Amino acid sequence: MKFIEQVIISFISALLFTIIAPQLGIPFLTFFWVTFLIMFTLGRMLNYFVKYIIDYDRFRSSLYRYMASVMLYAYGGVLILASLSLVIDQLAPLELSNLLTLGVLPAWLYFHLDLLVKRLLPKLMERNDTN
Repeated sequence: MKFIEQVIISFISALLFTIIAPQLGIPFLTFFWVTFLIMFTLGRMLNYFVKYIIDYDRFRSSLYRYMASVMLYAYGGVLILASLSLVIDQLAPLELSNLLTLGVLPAWLYFHLDLLVKRLLPKLMERNDTN
């Protein structure tokens, strides 16, 4: 079930990011599949890392948990973009607008879709079991 959730989250966030973000002259499907693979591999790793930190610190308030998660995902998205830009020369230069658009935005999309899927999928499965 967790694997299916991660595939759904990665697919939807990659699709939304491909629609929202500038594609840098890359064809739509190519940009989508590259984004999906990055979100599926690196997004999952970032997700586990953030959940480990949040659970380890044992934030009592859900607001603090949410704010800490938002900040950690933003830092993780920038770190992922910076590391990818070192490997790939064709990537956009590291300017503030590119960091926000190509680093923070997909990380926040992934985080919020993770929250949404974790809330909705059990309810959908429960509703499906009762019918």
